[in-house]
Amino acid sequence: MMIKNMLAVLATAVACSTAVAQGAYPNKPLRLIVPFAPGQVTDWLGRMLAEQMSADLGQAVVVENRAGANGTIGSAYAVTQPADGYTLVITSNGTHSAGPSLFSKLGYDPIGSFAHIGGLMSLPWMLMVRPDFPAKTLAEFLTHARANPGKLTVGYGSSSSRLAIHLLKTHGGIEVVEVAYKGLGQTITDLRGGQLQFNFLDMGSAMSQDKGGALRGLAVTSPKRSPVAPDKPAIAEALPGYEMVSWLGLAAPAGAPEPALKRVHEVVTGILARPQIREKIAAYGGEVMTLNGAQIIETIKAETAVWARFVKDAAIQPE
Repeated sequence: MMIKNMLAVLATAVACSTAVAQGAYPNKPLRLIVPFAPGQVTDWLGRMLAEQMSADLGQAVVVENRAGANGTIGSAYAVTQPADGYTLVITSNGTHSAGPSLFSKLGYDPIGSFAHIGGLMSLPWMLMVRPDFPAKTLAEFLTHARANPGKLTVGYGSSSSRLAIHLLKTHGGIEVVEVAYKGLGQTITDLRGGQLQFNFLDMGSAMSQDKGGALRGLAVTSPKRSPVAPDKPAIAEALPGYEMVSWLGLAAPAGAPEPALKRVHEVVTGILARPQIREKIAAYGGEVMTLNGAQIIETIKAETAVWARFVKDAAIQPE
């Protein structure tokens, strides 16, 4: 009888200890790995999210930029960190859907190496040119490009912008010279400087350049016009079937404690439901993405197949 009582007491103690440990999360600062350079949409969203999470969790959430190779360097780094719930990473269609087709040695399994928590936001991109570019509309741009095959140079600094270019080439029947960059920032500099004739930027960056007069936006990559730029046509209006919308999500290294993942998911879901956060994301040209972890995994699977076809059709050799 005494042994049974001792076992009961021990079981209760273990249960209480587990409950306390779970309730204590987080008891130290968290790190949020942003696998892209400062100034890009991923960094903007990551810093806004970190600020809100810090307040809700009662612990600092420190943003750590680890850019390079279309976000795959930072993603590979993230999965080498302890799976204790204190390291999080921003995921994207580029790092998780495009990566397997674009890189021969990715350094991680887009699904198996991560505990996917959920989606954050989706957003279209915008076709940009210099203010003095001879074409003033999308239709004029396509006419000009078709009349000058191989004479227009475009830069890309992410897999999303690379796909946007490919779709423009295939749907529009144009030939252009593509130049790879480490990030979108340098494509902006070179487009403004005249080294490039056009590029694609995420909506937030694009609208900033367009409103400031440094560059001019011609059209958006979403299937319909964006509410924040209703004067810009969708490329699909001229090229039916054209569509490229990128997304950002949140994950942790695989094996992270379920209670920690659940807590982060609850906090992030609450943050994304706040009107002021939704307004900020909408003002940036995006939409809140409410997919859960399982749905993100299904999205990655579907898009990975699309990227495999794209790489094959474009005869791209993985890096």
